[in-house]
Amino acid sequence: MSETEYYRSQSYQEYLLSSHRREVCPPEDVYAFFNWKGLNNIVDFGSGLGFYFNEFRKWFPHVWIWAAECQQEIIDMILRRKLMEGIEQLTPFHMDQSDHPLLPEWVPVPEIIFASLSLSTFPNPGLAMDGLIRSMKSGGRLFIIDWSKTESGFGPKINEKISMDKMKFLAEEYKLEVTKSGRISEHFYGMEVKASSSFIYGYYDLKEEEDEDTAVFKQ
Repeated sequence: MSETEYYRSQSYQEYLLSSHRREVCPPEDVYAFFNWKGLNNIVDFGSGLGFYFNEFRKWFPHVWIWAAECQQEIIDMILRRKLMEGIEQLTPFHMDQSDHPLLPEWVPVPEIIFASLSLSTFPNPGLAMDGLIRSMKSGGRLFIIDWSKTESGFGPKINEKISMDKMKFLAEEYKLEVTKSGRISEHFYGMEVKASSSFIYGYYDLKEEEDEDTAVFKQ
């Protein structure tokens, strides 16, 4: 496993459920930071073992949680937890590991996709945001929580973190609008993202786009 795949380690996944994480990024502060209005279905993108499952159930008793994961062993653990804790309104599902993630068509179109500590694991978080925004109807919102680019003594190494300014720049590169951004706590920031007025919905051929870019460089 390479250093950039730290998120695959069992010890990291266990840390994400720890009381320390709750101390350094209190869920109550996350709740207060974002605008959750109009929520019926939420996708917890890169949910891990489900740090926010109980918080979602407490905040939104009638909302259905769709937990997206690329690691089958984590999905199996979520299913065990669902049964043991009697979490009814929860469906974990597998997403292929892709630089441009798109939700499966059978998942109800969510009003909000919640991406906590997951976008910084992508080679190009802007491209990942593009795919997630395309997976929602017009007006759908992407809520991002990620590591501030600081030395903390826990979590990933500083070179594996993406600063808030760069995350905002990458979003705008893909014609997305950042409607809110700021520190949630000392080591974490939050960001609300939606499609801008110049964003064009619909799927497109990434290979074709790459070929066009290559042709420009050859001129």
